[in-house]
Amino acid sequence: MSTAVEWTLLIHLLPLAVGAAVSPMVLVVQLLNLSSVPRSAAFVLGSSLMVLIWLLCAGWIASLLPVAHPGPDPTAAAFNAVFALVLLVLALRIAQQPLPATPKPAAPGLWMPLLSGAVLMGCNLTSLVMFLPAVQDITRSGATGLQWWLWALLLALITLIPAWLPPAVVGLSGSRGHALLLRLSSVVIPHQRGINVGISLLLGLLLGARALLKV
Repeated sequence: MSTAVEWTLLIHLLPLAVGAAVSPMVLVVQLLNLSSVPRSAAFVLGSSLMVLIWLLCAGWIASLLPVAHPGPDPTAAAFNAVFALVLLVLALRIAQQPLPATPKPAAPGLWMPLLSGAVLMGCNLTSLVMFLPAVQDITRSGATGLQWWLWALLLALITLIPAWLPPAVVGLSGSRGHALLLRLSSVVIPHQRGINVGISLLLGLLLGARALLKV
């Protein structure tokens, strides 16, 4: 891959990866696990396993698509248009739903945070719909082998920020970091529906514009 292709891929990838990382419920539930390092680590592991499944499935599907060539790309245009439509529908659906109940601490043990990490990430449709076109962009950029996995790792790390960042902040700054995260949570919880709707609309419009440019 040339430097120009890498920069183009990064510009395409970052908005989708950041959008996939906007998971208020994943953040809130991870905050409940911060009192126990093993529970927090189990939650990160569960979330990571689900993202790995996404990555393998999306990478396999993208590998079956026709090879991308310079100029118009009807395949990419069609996929971007579909993802854009799904995001816009999700935004309307989220806007009509009541706010989810504030999660409560789970029972002791490691299985519950492991399972909740996988389930919460797996049920996060907005993140999934943004993750899939990002994997498509990586595959159709011409990245292969180790290079593909490095880009995929970057995408996965950004997507998993709500899971791994809270324990990292607490580990580095202790109680001050924990207090900062709690303040962040107090802002995110009452506005999580608006956050998800706004991100879905914005990236839906972005993918729609990309679809038009690829025709």
